Amino acid sequence: MGLGVAGWRLLHVLPALAALGAGCEILVDGELGPVLCTAEGAVGPPACPEGALCRDGACVDMQLPERALGAPCVEHTDCGTLDFCLDPTLFDGEGPSVCARACCSSSDCEPVRDAVCWIPDRGGGGLCRIGRDVGRPEVGEGLSGDRCDAPRDCRSGICSEGTCVDACCSDTNCAADRPACQLTTALVSSGPAWACQPESPGSLGYFEACVEDADCSSGLCTEIDGIDRCTISCCGTETCPAPPGDLTSNVACTEVTTGGRATVRACAKLLRESSFAAVGVPCATDTSCRSGMCVKVPGQEQEFCSDVCCGDASCGDASRFGCRPYSAGPSWALRCEPK
Repeated sequence: MGLGVAGWRLLHVLPALAALGAGCEILVDGELGPVLCTAEGAVGPPACPEGALCRDGACVDMQLPERALGAPCVEHTDCGTLDFCLDPTLFDGEGPSVCARACCSSSDCEPVRDAVCWIPDRGGGGLCRIGRDVGRPEVGEGLSGDRCDAPRDCRSGICSEGTCVDACCSDTNCAADRPACQLTTALVSSGPAWACQPESPGSLGYFEACVEDADCSSGLCTEIDGIDRCTISCCGTETCPAPPGDLTSNVACTEVTTGGRATVRACAKLLRESSFAAVGVPCATDTSCRSGMCVKVPGQEQEFCSDVCCGDASCGDASRFGCRPYSAGPSWALRCEPK
């Protein structure tokens, strides 16, 4: 049986294709199969065509569909239901606005897009960003605490001393053998940020008096109502325990300045027991809100109770309020705002 015209044509071009085979085996006619490659994780020629990523031996199209994480946007409605339009200049970044999402760890982000939980240098909370857009071009599957040889082994794209590390909002984001969400520096961010760690730096617990960060099991000692106390990370105010032995106060989640101009979220604001209004309730003063945060957004006359957040679930009625970035003095943070 003869090869036929198509077969002879293919044989005719094989020598030329072999000469181009540095990192990629290119097949004529897309219907014959995917473009194969060997340079795992590499973007662009010669490993893969522009806009594709080498994954499991084949070039995968990484052009972002409309509304996907990392896609260009102008306003929040250009992005997915859980996402918002992020302006990188909020934290001294560059480039066009892109669709992003609040996160505690990289597991909150879309693995198919190699999205990771990224924390800006000046803190303020985690954001799902495409890994290669924030200096993490190689992303794997290993969770915080898993062994690794390189960043490509880890879901976060960060391998430190043979172990995958990732951001966190509480101990529940951490693995059993790396159980504590602790304050770190230059680990998951170039500045201070919460990350899962295997050992506590100190022995003092929640709201115990302290002198320095190293005294606390959480790694954070900060002034609370005039006294330096150990405290913990938080997502929103509802995740903050009551102060031990104090039946007349509540504790709110707030932005704490640490490491110069950077901020982290922590249970660090004491409020009176009568401060109980939830997110979205009209207010006149901060003290009427459970979060201690009464705000007004541009274009609206009525102030409402807001809160810091790490996702829409922190904002009460998710059909009305979402977790969005806003400028907060020298830093920036995420707070609950109307959708």
